Amino acid sequence: GLDAGYWLPKVTQILGVKCREALQHLEYEDYLTLECEVRHRWEKKALQKVLKITDDKTREELQKHNVEKTKQRQEVAKQALKDLTEMHNSHSQNAVREKAETLWQAMEIPKEFWPPPNKPKAEMLEGIQKQLEQQDLSAGRRENIPDTEVLRRASGGLALQGIYRSSRPEDVLAKREQLLRVPEGFQLTGPEQGSLLERKEFLSSAAESTFTKSMEQLGFSISVSAKASFWGINVGAGVDHSSSSQSQDTHQSHSEQSYFCTTMYQYIPLASCYFQRHQLLLSDEALQELQVMEQLLSFTQDKDPLLMNSICERFFSRFGSHVNQGPLHFGGIFWWKASTEGFRADQREEMKRQTCEALNIFVGASWGGFGASAAEALDVSKSISQASVLGRAGESSHTAIQLSMVNTGGPPDTASLRQWKTGLVSDNTTWCVIDRGCELIPVWDIILYNHKELGSAVQEARDFMRTVRAWEASVDERKLRRLMGLKDDLNAKTRNPSVWINVCLSDKGLQDFLVNTVRSCQESPPENTSSIKAMLRSLLDPHIYSVKDFPEASFIMQWIFQTGHSLPRCPKASELGELI
Repeated sequence: GLDAGYWLPKVTQILGVKCREALQHLEYEDYLTLECEVRHRWEKKALQKVLKITDDKTREELQKHNVEKTKQRQEVAKQALKDLTEMHNSHSQNAVREKAETLWQAMEIPKEFWPPPNKPKAEMLEGIQKQLEQQDLSAGRRENIPDTEVLRRASGGLALQGIYRSSRPEDVLAKREQLLRVPEGFQLTGPEQGSLLERKEFLSSAAESTFTKSMEQLGFSISVSAKASFWGINVGAGVDHSSSSQSQDTHQSHSEQSYFCTTMYQYIPLASCYFQRHQLLLSDEALQELQVMEQLLSFTQDKDPLLMNSICERFFSRFGSHVNQGPLHFGGIFWWKASTEGFRADQREEMKRQTCEALNIFVGASWGGFGASAAEALDVSKSISQASVLGRAGESSHTAIQLSMVNTGGPPDTASLRQWKTGLVSDNTTWCVIDRGCELIPVWDIILYNHKELGSAVQEARDFMRTVRAWEASVDERKLRRLMGLKDDLNAKTRNPSVWINVCLSDKGLQDFLVNTVRSCQESPPENTSSIKAMLRSLLDPHIYSVKDFPEASFIMQWIFQTGHSLPRCPKASELGELI
């Protein structure tokens, strides 16, 4: 079903495949490289079938595979480095260059960052040796946690948080509370995307900041899409994608100051997941908030639209209005940034050229370590750029290029991309959510499809509370057992204690019954109340501490946990006459 006119040139250009027989030798990494060219979701499965690639590897299997591949590349690089070191002047320049290219390929250094032929050999080998030593350090740090823990921990549980679909970027980019529970039987699989090296430019610090925040909060897919138009939001509004912003800035006066930033980032997805609709269940906190909303509305006779909007707004502000269904990707992003500001509009083109040149030096030093550390590259590129611009623009322009190197995920204390990547691949505790996909499901759909029992449970609890209000104030174990049965029934229906807490324990009638039960028991010998204490503890502990308004809660719990025989009861004032 694949379009041969589209895919044959892609396979030939990207993988160098020129005959059908070569397809059987392709591996999973080759599929990931091609997968970036997929136009429709169904093409992924079709492409896997053609290439005979199974995408059913678990995260653990894939991680072991990636670690093994990294080790193999490292061994090839070490051998190539050893061969290069032993090569003397008797070898031709072509032979030396060929062996050096084998080394750079094993280290996965992009061709654009290979050192020039005139680079001193000793200086180059020293940089490579340092890189490999750093990689050995990262490879030794291995810690792995279950997939469910990756989901909970990555980016502070971002995958389980909602998103507030809004036309205001500040709403979309704000962090929310946990909206979803960890799905039952959750398991990560291999990534649906390949590794990418991207470059982006910005003409304002606001645009650069918005893009960075969008990548952190929304992930790769939506951040690089055409202004997220299919979401009906405009996150990309501040990002300078086209030349329109540039032409507008050209009309600025020569005295007006400007900003330019260029960033390059290595995007490395290592695992993915996709939430099926039937798997999605709201967190206990979200369910409790929904029940509070429902209670507030039940107290209002007239369904005031403004009140309803206010109540819904409160929920959306806490948890979001939609769920990111995926595909979600876990891994890391390594960033290099170069920026400058305070120059005039007529200096823009020169500053752009110098800033891009500085970034290339910076990235090359970080990637290959060819004779200059990242810190040295920063100092050199700063001074070169400043001198060049000052020479052309005059002494009134005091510009400097700021360089930075940061990472999303991965080990924090690393000196190079290669060392960072090795640590990222081998230790899934360092993974972040780097993409949340583009498919959204409204919260109300989740309630409708997966929480139908919530409405019937709430109604059952309310009906029972009306019965409780008619109960007489007396110690009755049968009534307590009925309450225990109600609690078990509600928990079985909703699989969480929120209805018991927000409807039952929050009900004034039940609270009065429980308080009166305890007061009646205080009149009885301690040995006669042990079973009552056990039942009350089962009903109340620990859920009573989650009730917002239960004035006598501490009185009840102190009595339940009271041990030993109580002190003699103080006589009433009416009895004092008999004691005289």
